Amino acid sequence: MPTLTTAEWDAQFRRQAAWTHSVRSHLYRRVNLHFAANVLDVGCGTGIITEEIADQTRGSVVGLDIDPAMVAWSQEHGRRATYHLGDARDLPFPGASFDVVLCHFVLLWIDEAARAVREMARVTRPGGAVVACAEPDYGGRIDWPVLPLGRLQAEALRREGADPLAGRQLKGWFAGAGLQTEVGVYPCLWDDAALRAEFDGEWRLMERTLAGLASPAELARLQAEDWAAIEAGARTVFMPMFYAVGWKNGC
Repeated sequence: MPTLTTAEWDAQFRRQAAWTHSVRSHLYRRVNLHFAANVLDVGCGTGIITEEIADQTRGSVVGLDIDPAMVAWSQEHGRRATYHLGDARDLPFPGASFDVVLCHFVLLWIDEAARAVREMARVTRPGGAVVACAEPDYGGRIDWPVLPLGRLQAEALRREGADPLAGRQLKGWFAGAGLQTEVGVYPCLWDDAALRAEFDGEWRLMERTLAGLASPAELARLQAEDWAAIEAGARTVFMPMFYAVGWKNGC
């Protein structure tokens, strides 16, 4: 992952959570999250989604992340959930431990994502659900005016070991874990207000993550063109976001 402070990652996670809020609410209802006794959030980061889950269920909620700094942040700032250090590819829990196991913007960062999904299925009880709330697919990104930002971001992700085409692979990963799977895709299409509000934060992140892929002068030019299009009301940014729900044992 790019070298950011934990506080910077927390800000990015909050932006991502805002993008997918309505779909998460639908998925929570779909898997009866409110009535789940035990829930696991895999790749919890700074606990943004984990604490949201804890507010929406009567049961206990556990967040797990491989980064000690993320876990420490979550333990310090969390309210209801408990947090553990661990690897999604080798979850430190017995089989059939959770009613619902979720992740959000995580599988693209795991170099053995199929193995991670199998582990998520292993620790889910029969009749329970595995949910990938959001995985982007940069292969379907659309920018207007035509700017190479999607291509550059995909290259930056590959450089960091991530898979920018994770979204389209969700169905195969879930089916391969023996889950009865339903997959959907929803459009992340930013309106003018969101483009303005997120411009500074997104460009601070891009200046860090795209360093070495484009010169400072080229990035400055792209930033200026980006803002000019927003000001003119002509800017379009579209990203397909995939989700998957998998039921264990076909229930």
